Amino acid sequence: MARTLMLLATEAGLGKSVVALGLVEQFERGGARCAYFKPVGLDGGAEAEPDLDFLCRAMGWGPDRCRQAVTAAEVGEAVRAGRKDEVLDRILEVHGELAERFDVVVCEGVDSMANFPMLEGDINADIARNIGAEVILVAGCSCPEEGADGERIVSDMLVHIRNMRERGLHLAGLLVNRVEPRRQVEVSDACRRAARQEGLAYLGALPELPVLSRPTVGDIVRALDARVLAGRNAMEVRIGDVFVAAMGMENVLHHLTDGCLILTPGDREEILLAAGAAFSSHMARPSAVALTGGFEPRRRVLALVESLTGDRLPVLQTDRLTYEAAIAVEKVHPSLLDDLDQKAAAVRGAFEEFVEVDRVVRQRPDSGPVVVTPRRFLRRLRDLAARDRKRIVLPEGDVDRILKAADQLRRTRAVEPVLCGLSEEVERRAAQLGLDLAGVEVVDPHTDPAFEDYVHTLVELRKHKGLPESMARDLMHDRTYFATMMVHKGRVDGMVSGATTTTQATLRPAFEFIRTAPGFKTVSSVFFMCLPDRVLVYGDCAVIPNPTVEQLAEIAIASAQTAASFGIEPRVAMLSYSTGDSGKGEDVDRVREATRLVRERRPDLLVEGPIQYDAAIDPTVARTKMPDSQVAGRATVFVFPDLNTGNNTYKAVQRSAGAIAVGPILQGLRRPVNDLSRGATVTDIVNTCYVTAIQAQDIQAREAAGEGGAR
Repeated sequence: MARTLMLLATEAGLGKSVVALGLVEQFERGGARCAYFKPVGLDGGAEAEPDLDFLCRAMGWGPDRCRQAVTAAEVGEAVRAGRKDEVLDRILEVHGELAERFDVVVCEGVDSMANFPMLEGDINADIARNIGAEVILVAGCSCPEEGADGERIVSDMLVHIRNMRERGLHLAGLLVNRVEPRRQVEVSDACRRAARQEGLAYLGALPELPVLSRPTVGDIVRALDARVLAGRNAMEVRIGDVFVAAMGMENVLHHLTDGCLILTPGDREEILLAAGAAFSSHMARPSAVALTGGFEPRRRVLALVESLTGDRLPVLQTDRLTYEAAIAVEKVHPSLLDDLDQKAAAVRGAFEEFVEVDRVVRQRPDSGPVVVTPRRFLRRLRDLAARDRKRIVLPEGDVDRILKAADQLRRTRAVEPVLCGLSEEVERRAAQLGLDLAGVEVVDPHTDPAFEDYVHTLVELRKHKGLPESMARDLMHDRTYFATMMVHKGRVDGMVSGATTTTQATLRPAFEFIRTAPGFKTVSSVFFMCLPDRVLVYGDCAVIPNPTVEQLAEIAIASAQTAASFGIEPRVAMLSYSTGDSGKGEDVDRVREATRLVRERRPDLLVEGPIQYDAAIDPTVARTKMPDSQVAGRATVFVFPDLNTGNNTYKAVQRSAGAIAVGPILQGLRRPVNDLSRGATVTDIVNTCYVTAIQAQDIQAREAAGEGGAR
């Protein structure tokens, strides 16, 4: 039977769904299969319940793993009619369905007084007792800006603890959420002492996360029905304080704070100019200016502001009067579903940094055989990277996606990101986006002390090409060349680039002076194809159009090594339109000869070829076509005969089978360098950094063991 944990809060608005996400992540990392259960949700069913949608999308789950039993209206009707037992029966039925299929069910309690006033006060106790749930009490202050201290939080917490014990509930632990960052230590210490006195496991205190609590400029645009006059590319910037500028320009400058939204009548052009000047200076930098009353600044004034700010300061215009606009802005609350990846990553990172989940997770039941799901594989990337933390340089430090990825990487502590760019600009942009890049190294190639050494090294490495020093100096001003040289020099362990840079520009310096690993003449690629029940390796689907026999063999050996590095037992299928000796032709013979070379160079590898895809993956077909093969029907590494076949196949599987494709991952280089798609999401960038770090670990382990490459 599943273990059920029920989250109950001392007040509404404490973010139980945030805590639920952190818990299920930790349980699943340990191998348990989890589900999320909301006994009573908002009216309108599961589709109207944002917590369910948030958990489903953040975890990549289907609706069968995020369930709601009844709505508030159904409960109210049943309670008024004296049919409360029918409500509990429905809750038990849905919970029972989840408990039969999953190892852990995380359940969210009802905020009775806030959202469901028709409910009796003990509805949570009834639910918890009937479904056999252990309770995790979530304490805190739903409005951290009010500055609730540890004493007040502890007082509220103790009242709830005693009430729960009187109702016979089993308390598994205590967690504090939405703590004002400057009170983090004070609140955590006070709650830890109280938990110890009550004999409870104290799990930790989560700080208020700006990415969850602070709206974006885009949210303000929608709330005010505003027109965007400038800064259209900064809609993701987060808003801090709201400042109504109803004073002279000098006093306005005195009251500005970083990240604030300035509300001012549209005919106060001097305020707009002051905001532009502050944005471009070392003063406090506003996030946006909203001009009220329907007034529009003169074109030349707006053009001057755009010039001062590089068109990075959003200027909005609304027909609302200033007071009306201020009220509307104060009511804006960011949705959990907007910018979901960043929000979910911030929650995971904070949970891992501030919560001692082992106190609860270590008691999990035996979950039996672990199913390798896409989500589990991606989490495993992070865990593998964290075994030996590597430094990965990201040369595109002025790209918002890269900054968000660096924030996630810093929080997970699995990879140490290094950014190329101007330190001051990186800090300012990170603050605008609500990111915390404290401790992240930022390198400016133009001022870096190693610049001259890198120039001389490049001249030496390319002297056979007659590279003049002047050209080497120009190349080293390019962030990609500089970052690649950092890899070559061992200052960092790998590089990830390509969010705004072409593949050719990303890889050219790697080919020029990092070059191939010992035993390899070819740089190729693989994709990890994450299917519902397994992870496969496809190569080469991105680099070599028409590989020779020698190149096919190298691709197979490199792909097998990559698979093994990520914990996938390599069983290599050399694909063709023919299986075994059933067909003939130049293409089949090329695959057959490549297979022979692989066996000759790596007799330890399990490899089969030529073999058709169905015989390689389907045990039933394999028993007919190749009954004695150790690879047929069980292949994990699929080597395609050419780029046309490989690229189309991985995309077909990705789109038609709902697989997650991680890659392309480059292999065969002496040091790891990986290219991003220019449409890469923040999650793609983070995963690629994990992969690059794991490659660096493997390369260093092989070098330490004195192993070669393709052998």
